Amino acid sequence: MNRVVLVGAGCGRGLLTVRGAELLGRCDCVVYDSLIDESALGYLKEDCKRIFVGKRAGAHSVPQSEINAILIDCAKKYPLTVRLKGGDPFVFGRGGEELAALTAAGVFCAVVPGVTSAVAAAELAGIPVTHRGAARGVRVYTAHAAVGELSVPAPAEDETLVFLMAKANAEAVAKTLFEGGMSEDTPAALLSKAGMVGARAVRCTLGEVAARAAELDAPLTLVVGRVCAEDLLGASFARHFSAPAVLVTGTADHVRRVSAALEARGFAPVGCPYAAIEPLPFDAFFSELPRRRWLVFTSANGADVFFRRAKARGVDFRAFGDKKFAAIGAHTAARLKEYGFRADCVPESFTAAALKESLAAQGTKREETALLRAEEGSAVLLDAGVQVSLYRIRTDEAALRRAAEAVPSVKYVTFGSAGGARALLGKTTLPESVIPVCIGEETAKELYAKGLRPVVAKACTAEAIADAVAETEEICRD
Repeated sequence: MNRVVLVGAGCGRGLLTVRGAELLGRCDCVVYDSLIDESALGYLKEDCKRIFVGKRAGAHSVPQSEINAILIDCAKKYPLTVRLKGGDPFVFGRGGEELAALTAAGVFCAVVPGVTSAVAAAELAGIPVTHRGAARGVRVYTAHAAVGELSVPAPAEDETLVFLMAKANAEAVAKTLFEGGMSEDTPAALLSKAGMVGARAVRCTLGEVAARAAELDAPLTLVVGRVCAEDLLGASFARHFSAPAVLVTGTADHVRRVSAALEARGFAPVGCPYAAIEPLPFDAFFSELPRRRWLVFTSANGADVFFRRAKARGVDFRAFGDKKFAAIGAHTAARLKEYGFRADCVPESFTAAALKESLAAQGTKREETALLRAEEGSAVLLDAGVQVSLYRIRTDEAALRRAAEAVPSVKYVTFGSAGGARALLGKTTLPESVIPVCIGEETAKELYAKGLRPVVAKACTAEAIADAVAETEEICRD
C-alpha cells in the first residue's frame, strides 16, 4: 500500500529524529520545504525523486492547494513519499491541512513529529521556556499576521510567550503586549536563524524589541517573559550559539563523512550534497573479466556501484579470486575490504599520478588493467589501464543553487572533487571572506584557474579536510 508520511525536520542542524532519518533513507519520493537542514537530504537514496515546494531568494512558495495536489499525485506513483517540513509539521506548518487533504483522497498517511522552534530556538540560546519560579506555562503564537489583526490575550506574570516568524511584525507584537498591560522592562529575547548558519541570540527588554529586530535576519523567534532574564540560571549561559560555518559539498556519502569530522572539531557544517551518483551500464565488463588481472578503484563510490551491480547480476565472487586490486586512498581500500577484498596496491600519496607510478612498479600491463571509475576520471591514468565507466556525477541543480546561496553566510567551503568545484564556481564567485579548502591538488587546480588560493588537505580523506579547516582557523585566530 502506497503511503505518505509527514516528517518534521526539526529546528536546524542535527535535530532530525532517528525515525525521520530512517524514513528518508527508504523513501522513493521526498517533497520538501525551505528552512530545513540540507544535510537531511543526504539520507536519501540516489534514485529518490526530489520535489522542492519552498520559498527561495524572494520567490513565492508553491500554494498550499498545489502542494496538497502534489502529495496526492506522489501517493499514486511511489510506495513511500516523505513530506519533509521544517520544525514540526503541526506547529504553524499547515501539516493538518495536508493530512486532511490526503485522508480525504483515501491516501494512507502518518506523521513523525519534529523538534519545533517554539521551544528549540530558546533552548539553543540557553533559555528554558518553563522554569520553576519564573514560568509555569508557555503560549506559542505566530506573529505572521497582518498589522492590526494581531490579538494576544493578556499573559500572566508567570508565563512565557513565544512568537514565531516575528521578523516583520515584532513591533506590532510589542505594541499589542504594551496595550495588554505588559511593562517595557519585561525581559525578552530575539533569536535569529536558530539552529542555522549565522544564528544570533539577543537578550533585551520588550521596549527594545522593535529596534533590535530590525538588525536581525529571518527566521526570527521572539520570546517574552522572566525566563529571558540574564541572571535566571545564576550565570550567563556559555555556549557556541554560532560556531564557524563550513559549507560541505560533494556526494551525499562524502558530505556525511566530512560533516561528522568537522562537527567533532567544533565547526558548524552546512551539508549540501549537490553531486549525485548516476550508475552507467557496464554489464559487458563481466564478460571481459577473465582478461583483466588488475582491478583499479579510484573511489569508494566506484566500489559500491561495481559490487552492487555484480551482486544484482548474480556474479560468482570466486571469479575475482585470481585478481589483484588497487585503490586510491585508505577510504577506498576500506570500502573494498567491506566487500571482502584486500587492496594489493595503495599508494602513499592519494593521487592518480601516484597510483600510476605504483601500478608501473607492480609491472602491470595496460590491457590487463581495468580502471573501474567515474566516466570523467583523470586522464593521467589512461596510460596505465583500460577505462571502464561505472558511473557519472550528476549535478542536482536545485541543491547547487542552494549551495551558491549559502556561500556568503559561511567562513569555509570544502570541495571533494574537481567536478564539484567546477560546478559551484560556475554558479557563484567566492567572496574574499570565504576560505576554500580542497581535498587534493587535482581539485585545487580548478580554483587556481579562477585566481583563488585554496587550502589543500594533506591527504585525500574526510579527516584531513577537517584538519585543514581546523588548522586554518587556528592561524586566523592568531
